[in-house]
Parts: sequence; structure tokens; C-alpha cells
Amino acid sequence: MRTTSSTTSTDALRTPDPAPDDAGFFSVLYEIIRRHPVLFTVLFMIPFVALLISMGLKWYYVFNDSAHYLSNFQIDPKTGAWTDSKRYFGPGIDRYIRELDIAGLLGGIVGIFIGLFVTVSTEKANRQKEKINQQEMEHIKTQTNLLVQATQSLNTLMMDVSGKVNEKVLLIDGADELLKGIGKVIDSAQSQGNDLLVLSNTARVEGIAPFRMEYVAKHADLRPHELRNATQFDYARKAEALQRDRTDVENKLKGAALYLQNMGSDAHVEFVTLNDQNEGATHAFLKYLGKVVNEHVSVETYRPGSNAVLSQRDDIPHHNRFLVASSTDEATEPKSLLVNQLYKDHVQAIQEMQEMGIRVSKVNKTLPVQLFISAPRDNKPGIFRGLCVCILGSGSSASGRATKLTAFLTEDPHIVASMTELFYDYQTDGRLNTQEFIRQLI
Repeated sequence: MRTTSSTTSTDALRTPDPAPDDAGFFSVLYEIIRRHPVLFTVLFMIPFVALLISMGLKWYYVFNDSAHYLSNFQIDPKTGAWTDSKRYFGPGIDRYIRELDIAGLLGGIVGIFIGLFVTVSTEKANRQKEKINQQEMEHIKTQTNLLVQATQSLNTLMMDVSGKVNEKVLLIDGADELLKGIGKVIDSAQSQGNDLLVLSNTARVEGIAPFRMEYVAKHADLRPHELRNATQFDYARKAEALQRDRTDVENKLKGAALYLQNMGSDAHVEFVTLNDQNEGATHAFLKYLGKVVNEHVSVETYRPGSNAVLSQRDDIPHHNRFLVASSTDEATEPKSLLVNQLYKDHVQAIQEMQEMGIRVSKVNKTLPVQLFISAPRDNKPGIFRGLCVCILGSGSSASGRATKLTAFLTEDPHIVASMTELFYDYQTDGRLNTQEFIRQLI
């Protein structure tokens, strides 16, 4: 794993080859002539030669035979003959030469060259744009290769984990069992003085669970369809029960952080979660919410104090149905209300943890795995057991398909060590992203 990470970092820092110098004006013009000889001849050469010949004749007659040139010759109405006794070419051509305008001829010649210059400049700009697009495509290709390598590394890690799963691995089913497992990890870190490491998309533990109908029903030991005839008041009590259990686990985590600090232990609590700030065109947490609260899900509001029955929605699967408490005077669109609530909770949780001295690192990409780890310290004498809760998948479904909560609890030292290494990889990635972002602002 460390070898792969090192290789990936080296590839990412590798600078691209310097771009060749821009093509010169005449080389671009030659290329245009070579590609479009007929158009160049018709649109440039023929008009240019005609204007040049006309300019030459006009200047020759003006400066060499001014008196005759300025004479007014007409057609005799009686005989119909041209009254010019000294013709140059013929009545038509002579009349054409006399009526030519030198300023117009100069303007025409200059206009042709301006058009040629604009054409060549446009071609150069198009080539430059094409070169920039090609460089961007190469950059995207490089980033895609890095992503593939990272995915392969993660797959390798997960295969290693799968190969080491034994009787010490306990599968977790449901949000309530998951909260209990997280509580065991926190107790393990506090009792042994281990590091408590958390990698999570949301700063709130199971932050989305109290709003998802499937998780609320599972926590109440019910099947989702058993809530069909429940009143909004009854549903609110069940959602609040899950909310309380989640808050209890969060308070236990904060208590562990304070305990480790007050004991003067070198152990500490570290939290890695999605960035709550907007960095340019991306916003990590809102992008994650976009995967959860997508077009396939239904978000509804309900009144916690109402005795009315929940609305019947047989067309929406329970795992894609979200309910958010709302008062009667709130006219906000349900999805916006849910997103605002989740984002507000996320920002508030980060602030609270930072004020308590918990180290919070922020990453700018959705996490494919979430971890709660009680990691023994390497420099501490004695035998200490690690404990880890691993949640596979981000808990979101952009395709609208059913997503089952898949998690496990284990104290296997190999798995705990692998997950600890994975945690620090994401933490380092988050810090590098933050430094790079700050560097662009300086």
C-alpha cells in the first residue's frame, strides 16, 4: 500500500513536457494556402491583382498625362462617337480609369491585407485553443489514471481485508447496531488510552439516518410498511429516539476527547470529514448530499405534533423516502429544507469538535468507506487491543437502487492496522488539498 501511494504521488507531481513554440505568421499563412488554394486565389489573389493594376493605371495617367486625364470627354450625341481624340484603350476602360478613386483603391488593398491578417490570427488562436484543449485532455487522462490507481489500491486493501476476515469479525445490520458498535470503539479508546480515529462523510454520527424512513423503522424494530398507518406524532417519536441514540454516541465521543486531554495522555481524537467550505466550483459536502438526495428519492415534511396519518406513497420505496420535521409556517421546498438542515448540522458539528480540541481534517471528495477506529499507539509499552467499525459504501445511491447498510466490527490487529493506514492516507490527502488551495490564494 505504501509503495502504491508513493508511486501515485510521484506521478501526480510530475510536470508536463514544455509546449512547443507557437507557429509564426507566415508558416500559418502557408498552411492556409496549402489547404485552401482555390479559396485563397479567388478571395485574395484575384481581387488584390485587380486592385493593384487599377492603382497602377490610375497613378500613371495622373502623374504622366494630367491635362489629358482631367479633360472631360463624352459621346457626341449627333455622331455617337467618343470625343477623345487620344484614346488610351477604349471609351469604357478610359472612363473606368478616370472615375477610379485612389483612396478607395488604397482602402481596398488595405482591407484585403486586414482580412488576411484577421484570418491568420483567427487560425493561430484556434490552434492555440486546440493545443490548450489537448493539454487539458492529457491532464484529465492523468487524473483518471491516478483515480484508477487509487481505486485499485483500495480494491487491493479490501481484498486483503476480505482474506483476513475470521471469527473476530462481527457483521452489523441497522443503524442502531451501528451506533452500538461505534460506542464500543469509543469505550475501547478511552479505557486503553488508544487514539480515536474517525473517517466519515458527515460530521454528525449517522447524520442522515434519523431522516430516512427505512432506518427509523429498523431502529424501532419495525418493518417500513408497518408505519403505513402511523400518525405523524408517532413517527416523530420514533425518529427522535434514533436522534437521541445518535446524540448519545456523539456526546460519548466528545467525552472521550475531554477525558484523554485531561489525563495528559498522548492519545488524541482525530476526525476526517467532508469539507464544509465552498472551494471554487466544487463543494464536497453538498456534492455528497446530491448523491443522497437525488431525483430518485422523495422528501416530505411532517408535523411532529399532528395526529394525521402519514401520507401513503406506494410508488416510492422506503429506502428512498425521507421525512423531515417542519412547522406549518415553513413554506420551504422539502428537499431544500432537508439539505439545509443536514448542512447546518455538519458545519455546527465541525465547529463544536474544533472548539473541544479535536483535530478535524477536511477532504474534498466523497468517501467510499467510513471508519471508527480505536488504534493502539506504537510507542506505548504493553499490549493493547484495537477495535474498528468499518462502513462499506457511502450510504448514498445516485441510481436510486436499494442500498443496504453494510458494516462490520472487528478487533483483528491486521484489519485494524490496514484501516488505520487508510485513515491516515485520507487525512494526508485532505491536508495536501487544503495546502494547495491556500497556496493558490496567496
